[in-house]
Amino acid sequence: MNEERWLRISERWFRLLVRLYPPDFRDEMGDALIETYRDRCRAALRRGGVPALVGLWLRALVDSLRNGPGEHARPAVRWRRSGNWGRDAQMTLRRMVRAPVFVASMVGTLTVGLGAFAVVYTVVHKVLIAPLPYERPGDLYFVWRNYEWINFPRGWLGGTDIVELRKSPQIAGAAGLRWQQATLSGRTGTDPEEFSLMTTSPELFDLLGVRPALGRSFQAEEVGEGRPAVIVLTHGLWQRLGGSPSIVGTDLRVNGMPYTVIGVLPRNFEFARHSSLGPPQPAEAYTTFSYDLAGTSPGSGAFAGLMRARPGTSPVAVTEAVAATGRVVNERDFQSRGLRLYPVPLEDDLVAGVRPALVVLGLAGTFLVLVLMVNLATLLLTRAAQREQEYAVARALGANGAALARAALFEGGVLGLLGGAGGALVAVWGTRLLVGLAPPDLPRLETVAVDWPIVAVVVGIGAMLGLFAGALPAIWASRTRLSSLLASAAVRGGGGRGRLRRSLVVVQVALSLVLLATGGLVVRSFDQLLRADPGFDPAGVLTLRVPVPPMRYPNDTVAGALHDRIQRELAALPGVETVGAVSALPLSADSDQASVSFPGAPGNTGDRDHDRPLIDILYTRTGYFEALGIRFLEGRAVPQALVPGTREVIIDHTLARTFFGERSPLGARMTFGDDSLTIVGVVRQPRLYDVHEDGRGMVFVRNEQYTNYYSLSWMLRSGRPPLTLMPEVNAAIRRIDPELAIADVHPMEAVVGESLREQRLSAVLIGGFALGALLLAAMGLFGVVSGAVTRRRHELAIRLALGADHGRILRLVVGEGALLIALGLVIGAPGVYLAGKAIRGVLVGVSPFDPLTLVVVAAGLTLVALAACYIPARRVAGIEPARSLRQE
Repeated sequence: MNEERWLRISERWFRLLVRLYPPDFRDEMGDALIETYRDRCRAALRRGGVPALVGLWLRALVDSLRNGPGEHARPAVRWRRSGNWGRDAQMTLRRMVRAPVFVASMVGTLTVGLGAFAVVYTVVHKVLIAPLPYERPGDLYFVWRNYEWINFPRGWLGGTDIVELRKSPQIAGAAGLRWQQATLSGRTGTDPEEFSLMTTSPELFDLLGVRPALGRSFQAEEVGEGRPAVIVLTHGLWQRLGGSPSIVGTDLRVNGMPYTVIGVLPRNFEFARHSSLGPPQPAEAYTTFSYDLAGTSPGSGAFAGLMRARPGTSPVAVTEAVAATGRVVNERDFQSRGLRLYPVPLEDDLVAGVRPALVVLGLAGTFLVLVLMVNLATLLLTRAAQREQEYAVARALGANGAALARAALFEGGVLGLLGGAGGALVAVWGTRLLVGLAPPDLPRLETVAVDWPIVAVVVGIGAMLGLFAGALPAIWASRTRLSSLLASAAVRGGGGRGRLRRSLVVVQVALSLVLLATGGLVVRSFDQLLRADPGFDPAGVLTLRVPVPPMRYPNDTVAGALHDRIQRELAALPGVETVGAVSALPLSADSDQASVSFPGAPGNTGDRDHDRPLIDILYTRTGYFEALGIRFLEGRAVPQALVPGTREVIIDHTLARTFFGERSPLGARMTFGDDSLTIVGVVRQPRLYDVHEDGRGMVFVRNEQYTNYYSLSWMLRSGRPPLTLMPEVNAAIRRIDPELAIADVHPMEAVVGESLREQRLSAVLIGGFALGALLLAAMGLFGVVSGAVTRRRHELAIRLALGADHGRILRLVVGEGALLIALGLVIGAPGVYLAGKAIRGVLVGVSPFDPLTLVVVAAGLTLVALAACYIPARRVAGIEPARSLRQE
């Protein structure tokens, strides 16, 4: 057999082996490999004959079996098989390395914007969207009383209401809840401390579907007088007490009484009693009622009511079942006066107070993402325009529109992924900062943290933003004719190619106007709150509470003697000017309510509901008004010494105006329960609920004449910084009774600031988003005008050569930017109107269409945008016509 025939056999054999490699590998390297193999076969045949040739065949078989599957698995091969993605990735990385400023600005912008969005998304998702950690949380409801005849729509239930609810076939169970502050004492080496204690029906944890992590929950026989006192701890309190499993079965001293620990709740357990007036009230421990709910007074609303509907019961059926129970209670206990019961889903009830603010924050975050997307598209289009010559060369060398589009999309996607990853890192830090700044009573605050699903969402949004933004230059590059690209590259400009970029800038200005207007209104609203008169002077006042354990001070006489001694000891401290006490601090939303009347007052109408209004009752001690700087409009404070046989009351200006009009109420009588009191003073209302508006009418009675069991809040006015008084205060209380706890120590100014914490947070976040949008709009205008100057350099040089001066050219360039700004303001005006309607519920003292705010915002946006146009337009002054035309 001659040599050529052996070579043909060898080539056929090798072609079979090459089939083991991927198609793209065969297309690129197959012919070269076959040619090389023919040469090796010829050399082997001449050197060793047929045995050497067979040996070469076997080595080729081994190499193909080893390398062929590896080539199939290599990522680069898979990328090559999908087109030119590997080459696109390589080129994209090269372009990014050559343009570090562009990459840094794009990734930095995305990082900050997506980080801010992620913080808001985390809060909104965890508080408003994520399901509560209970069994079938959609079947849980809080139930409220609506006292229609006194216009009090959110009142506590009576114990008998809860018993009646349990009878309904649509209701699987119901529990009563009462929240209190209790004193924990008797632990060696520690001072007494106050903690929040929830007293509840034994079925509470069964309703929630929660089992203790240690020990057990309550049993039905652990309710009622004479039963042993038992307590279940939350995980947080258990950790503070040492975190030992052996605590189950031991006793703790609560309010001076021994309570046996029977269980510890899981780490992730979270629950709060919903307040009728203030924020939800979480507890650190749980105990059971020492009485039967069926034996409580039907008329006194003292319990929060939690119920679970039976599986499959619709919200409409639940509402009807609760309403039917309300009709029974109204007829049996209230003589059909108009009492109603109504349910509110647990989750809705929990977040009702913060939902408007969080919705506004969510909308602001969404607008910021839109501005980010438009900004990214604008900058990528500007960059694409600056690369017209590169595109022209690529198209001239045979690259089609799909290849250019794929490269642009790849670049946008890479930038979006990098920005999303950076935004996720910013979100982790920002969320921790936000949790520290947020009001402690923000519902579900303990759950607010960035987790992996949120990281995935942020990175995914970044990637989508990058792809969407990259799609615009991709479409432009793929659809533009080669002749147009060559012409544009030749003259470095072209009027039509900038139309899309200019349109995006107009959109960006419009979105920025909406976000700036929203931020301006919220900030102005917060400023109005800061300027509001709360009805007292908080400067230089220290507040604290001294809980009174009823077991140690079992009656009014000994409790009153304790309060007298506390007041004397605190008044004697160095630097203290005045000491007073009250049952509920201003802005605490924590007073008692009752109906009162003013017999013979000119404001009475004969309508029983009008003439017996529901008011807030505050129990005070001498010095309260002076310590808080509450202004008397008429009359005086009650004297320090009790006058036998007299009961005096001070009313606020809202009651005086309603019932006495222009007449003086001094000396008139007010009935409170079975008592008749003489009005001796009228004060400016110290606001109890909102710093910016008066609440319901308010009366102030002597604490000593009604009850001394209250854990009073003490106020010390001093010329010293308030918190510097605490060492002396602590020593004074320890001298009185080492078992007494000191709680809620705050300067009164901090109390006022804390009441505005939610509004401050909204103002900071929305204002920050608005400033971010302003910066992005300025960047977009800067990029467009800068690109326009660069692209039109040839045209501008011709204008200058024909006699136009630099000032005229500068006005021409800036004027085009001003036109874009004006169009953006006009287009954004309807959005401002819609945004104003959306945020109406969170504004205080400011109209959603406040002309001053809107004019200032529009003027500020215009000035910043014009500055962004002017800075790159100044480059016109550096154009030398002759030199520029020679270069062209």
